[in-house]
Amino acid sequence: MNSWKAILATMVIFGTGVVTGGLLVHKVSDTRPQKPHGSAGFKPPNVSPGNMRVEFLRRVERELDVSTAQRDQIDKILTASQERTKKLMEPIAPKLRDEMQATREAVRNTLTPEQQMRFDELAKAQQRPREQKHPGAKPPKPPLESTNSAP
Repeated sequence: MNSWKAILATMVIFGTGVVTGGLLVHKVSDTRPQKPHGSAGFKPPNVSPGNMRVEFLRRVERELDVSTAQRDQIDKILTASQERTKKLMEPIAPKLRDEMQATREAVRNTLTPEQQMRFDELAKAQQRPREQKHPGAKPPKPPLESTNSAP
């Protein structure tokens, strides 16, 4: 049972890091000029597990000069690992989502009302790409009202 606690703790830490990193990247990208989506050469990032596997394989081929047989073997290893990871995450994913939601709410409750509005906008912008990838997915819970206002 202790190994599950360690795995859950690791996933919570990872999830919190992902949320923080996403907000940081979004904040940094707001300060840099970007090409509009319609511009030639603009390519939105695609970070699905399948695309990460393909990108990893390309980089291994490029950097390590692996043979076709090695590449195929590495691809099989990565695919099997993704399946095992998916099975491991199934029982943990709901708890992880709840923990990430609680973390977002705790962060939100430390902000001023103006900052909360901007935080909510950032969260919605971050959610849009997910909704496009998973059109049938259940929408996220709306943010809780701040409980630290004076009576």
